[in-house]
Amino acid sequence: MAKLTDLGFSKGAIVETIVSTYNKNGEANAAPMGTIMWNDQTILIRLYTSSATYKNLRFSRCAVVNLTSDIDLFYNTTFKDTNPEGIPSEWFEKAETVNAPKLRTADAAIEIKLAKTAPIDAEKTEAACNVKMIKASRVLPKAYCRAFSATMEAIIHATRVKALINLAEEKERVSKLLETIGNCNDIVKRTAPNSRYTEIMADLTEKISSWRIPK
Repeated sequence: MAKLTDLGFSKGAIVETIVSTYNKNGEANAAPMGTIMWNDQTILIRLYTSSATYKNLRFSRCAVVNLTSDIDLFYNTTFKDTNPEGIPSEWFEKAETVNAPKLRTADAAIEIKLAKTAPIDAEKTEAACNVKMIKASRVLPKAYCRAFSATMEAIIHATRVKALINLAEEKERVSKLLETIGNCNDIVKRTAPNSRYTEIMADLTEKISSWRIPK
């Protein structure tokens, strides 16, 4: 079995992944989340207690941590309203050792079992999960393009903008987040013009405009 370090994990570093779980009704759910390697057999996930992933993980006590370089997977699982019908069920298949779905096209899937949880604050909890299986596809190395990282950064910051954009006391923070997203957009335009990355950034810009409540 591959090791977490073989996949690019290092102790204490946050890795951008997509965590997939089953809802109580059996439907697959997936959401981008930063995960942390605690040791070779343990992954930490910091979750909002209001999130579907947290509720599903508490219920089923298992999940799959998916690794992918497909920016569409990150975008569509972050902003599920991008697809009016939600995340297509055909994107998933059942994991091998846990009762959770995994993304069919993921470069690697880490099947995990919940060991324990510990509160971080009133809104967040840290879940320690034991690695049960790692399955990695044999894929050719991919050329690095700065547009991928810039688009990913913009998506992450946009989730914060969505939560804060209409709060008067967060005006300064939102302004800084929007400036960072703007810088990401400039990188995408320079390094990958007329690409899927520019399409996502354009759509993201429209979404941000739609989140503002007119005064």
